[in-house]
Amino acid sequence: MSVGNPPRGDRPHLRPTGPATPGPVRSFVLFVLMGGGVTVLSAMLLSAYGMVSDVPARLLAVNALITAGGTVLATELHRRVTFRSDRRGFRMHAESALTAFGAFLATSAAMLVLRAFNPDPSVLLDQGVYLAASAVAGGIRFVVLRLVVFSCRPGSAERRGRGEREAVALAA
Repeated sequence: MSVGNPPRGDRPHLRPTGPATPGPVRSFVLFVLMGGGVTVLSAMLLSAYGMVSDVPARLLAVNALITAGGTVLATELHRRVTFRSDRRGFRMHAESALTAFGAFLATSAAMLVLRAFNPDPSVLLDQGVYLAASAVAGGIRFVVLRLVVFSCRPGSAERRGRGEREAVALAA
């Protein structure tokens, strides 16, 4: 420390704050990359299974398993990479799964509304509606995950660690 400079604890912009939570833009880019990567992997697994089985009921069951596994994997990636959260456990996975289910309901509703107005849409219109609904649902899901599911909660390890470091900095 040089003469004339206040101690580090007196300069809030230099205080340690624990693991840096990425800003909203970086988090959103990571969210798209992680979620998109898991979606591509899930699609490849489902297509591979579809090549060896043409029984619709089995394909639906495999799709459900792949979707559940993909949701767990995406939640862990979002926790560790996208939001750098210290939350763990079943409740975090359940909350994240609810946001994924909400996105599923939104995209399903969009497809049903499309079919109600246009029973035989072109592939381009079909994909456009689905992708638009997915984008809106994904944006809402990102906000809910960032602000609710993976937010720093009172009493969390991240907050406790930050408070302890601030107390040590003030004491020094």
